[in-house]
Order: sequence, then structure tokens, then C-alpha cells
Amino acid sequence: MMYGVAYGIDKFVLNNLTEDATGAYTTPVGGFTTASNINTIFANLRSKVGGYQNNFNGMGNKLFVVLEAADMVGVTIAGATNGFNSSDSVLKNGQVGSWMGVDIFEVQDGTFVNATLGTTTVTNSGHRVFGVKNASTYASPRGLQMEEKGVSGKTGKEIVVFGLVGFKLWAQKAGITVDITIS
Repeated sequence: MMYGVAYGIDKFVLNNLTEDATGAYTTPVGGFTTASNINTIFANLRSKVGGYQNNFNGMGNKLFVVLEAADMVGVTIAGATNGFNSSDSVLKNGQVGSWMGVDIFEVQDGTFVNATLGTTTVTNSGHRVFGVKNASTYASPRGLQMEEKGVSGKTGKEIVVFGLVGFKLWAQKAGITVDITIS
């Protein structure tokens, strides 16, 4: 139950981040699942935020992309076939944690949706998100909470899990967050 609530909060935040992004990019046909697209996609994404180093205290390794599990097929194949250190690491460990200095975060398939999440309607099916870290604020005071509540007329207890969450992509930094459309 705690995992389900945590996943719901992540889904809410990622979809709102994607929805609020003002940067835009459409991948080559096949998107991230086509290994031959990976270098081109990551180079194009990096170019979307290039030149902001001085404005935001240097980007360094402060870039991220959030992909669904199915997208990782092309990234993993590209990782296993590009460069010695990268391919050795992917072939040995089976994971790609970053590409061209961009940290890769993998989420479950179906995280990016067309749906109403809370009071916000989002249209993100077939989309992913990329950007500069710390351009948005996510708050979850007190984390997840669990309460046991008595049920009238019953001997058992009811368990309730909840979390307070807030999210904001700051307007002056919305351009360095990119809504990726999978082609």
C-alpha cells in the first residue's frame, strides 16, 4: 500500500513536470527503443539546454531524463555497443545510469499518461521529460504517513496511507525542462 501511494505521488509529479515544461523535442522515429537513435537524441537534448551554464551556476552533471522501462531497450543496446568503458559496464552490470552526462531515471511503463491526476488533467501519453536538475521544487512534508483507524461495528482496524505533496516548475526555468514526444 505504501508503494502504491509513493508511485502515485511520483506519477503526479512527473506528469505535472512534463505538462509544465516549455522546452519541446520530438525524437527520431523509434524513439529511445531504437539503439541507433540514442546518441542523436541525447546530443539534441543537451543542445536544448546549452548555454545556461552561467545563468544557473554551471550544469556539469546536473542534467536528467526520465524514461519508462520499455525505452531502456534501445539505451541498453546502445550502451552495450558504444565505447569500451560503457559497453563493459553495461554488459557486466546490465544497467545504464547515465549517457553523455545525463542521469537516466527509469520508471514503470504507463507512468506518463493522459489522465486527471488529482485536480490536474495531463496529456503525456507518449511523452518523457528531460532537463536541468533543481529547476523545479517538489515537497513532501513528513513523507508518507500510515494510520490505523477503528471501524465502527467491527473488531478490526482499517489502515490508511497518505502523503502531502506539492510541486512547482518555476516559470523562469520552464524553458530548461523539455517535454519529449516519442515519434
